[in-house]
Amino acid sequence: MKAIITLILGGVFCCMQASAQHVKFGIEVGGNWSHYKNDKSKAEQVGSMGGGFQLGGTVDYEFKHHWMLMSGLNFMQTRSSMELFHASVPYFPDTEIKMNHLNIPIKVGYNIRINESLSLIPYIGVYGSINFNAGKCDVKEGYSGKTNHWKPMDGHSYIVPTEPDFPYEYEATINAFRRWNYGAVGGMKAVIADRYTISLQYYESIKKVQKQCNLRNYGYQLSIGYQF
Repeated sequence: MKAIITLILGGVFCCMQASAQHVKFGIEVGGNWSHYKNDKSKAEQVGSMGGGFQLGGTVDYEFKHHWMLMSGLNFMQTRSSMELFHASVPYFPDTEIKMNHLNIPIKVGYNIRINESLSLIPYIGVYGSINFNAGKCDVKEGYSGKTNHWKPMDGHSYIVPTEPDFPYEYEATINAFRRWNYGAVGGMKAVIADRYTISLQYYESIKKVQKQCNLRNYGYQLSIGYQF
C-alpha cells in the first residue's frame, strides 16, 4: 500500500510541475462525525456518531475538459463508542475509541462551472491512513464493573473474576488497532470566487482497522477552506 501511494503521488507531482498554472494549493479545516461498522456477533455501536475535527492541505490539478486529480495531506481526530464481545454480560459494554489519523487521499473529480463565481466538483477516490493514539480513552469492564483507561493502538485486557459456576480466571482482551489502513471516499467540493471552498465528504475503510471485531471506520467530514 505504501509503495502504491508513493507511485501515485510521484505521478501527481510530475503532472503538476509540467503545467503549474493548473495547480491549486489550499488549506482546509472542519469537523467530522464517525463510527464503526462491525460484526454484530462481536460488537455493537453505542450511541450516535462521535464528533471530531480535521485540518490539512490540499493540492488540486485540473486537466483539459475539466477533469481533476485531487490530493493533499490532512490530520483527523475521530471519536466513537462501541460495545465489544456480546454475552449475557458484555466484556466491554462501553468502549470509547478516540484516534488520530494522518490521511493521504487520491481523488478524481469533474469541475462543473455553474457561473464565474461558483464551481461544483463531485469526486470519488481512495485514501491511505496512518493511525495513532489520541490520548487515554475510557473503557467499562463488564465483569469487574470498573471503568478503566486504554489506548486503541496498545489494546487492553483485564482478568475476569471467578464465579461459582466457572471457578477459573481468564483474560478478556481487546486487540490493538492496526497502524495502517486504507479505504474509499466520495463527496462534493464547492469553490466560491476561485478562492473559498466548502467540502462534504463520506469515507469508509476497506481494510478492517481492528480484525478481532471486524471493525471498519466510516464517517462524514464537513470542511471549509481557502485555495491559492
